[in-house]
Amino acid sequence: MDRDGHHEVARIDDTVTPDTLHERAERVAVPDFDYLTQFIEAVADGLTPHLPSPTRRG
Repeated sequence: MDRDGHHEVARIDDTVTPDTLHERAERVAVPDFDYLTQFIEAVADGLTPHLPSPTRRG
């Protein structure tokens, strides 16, 4: 996520200046989105049976 709270795909383009090159290169190399964790959680969620909640008896 960018400092202003917006998601974006970091890239090296003509908006990069010598002052911002290092920060932009880090954002390209280390994205703010964790693809592996999301994939593993989705697989685990798909394999886990979703049971209905037990009814409450009073």
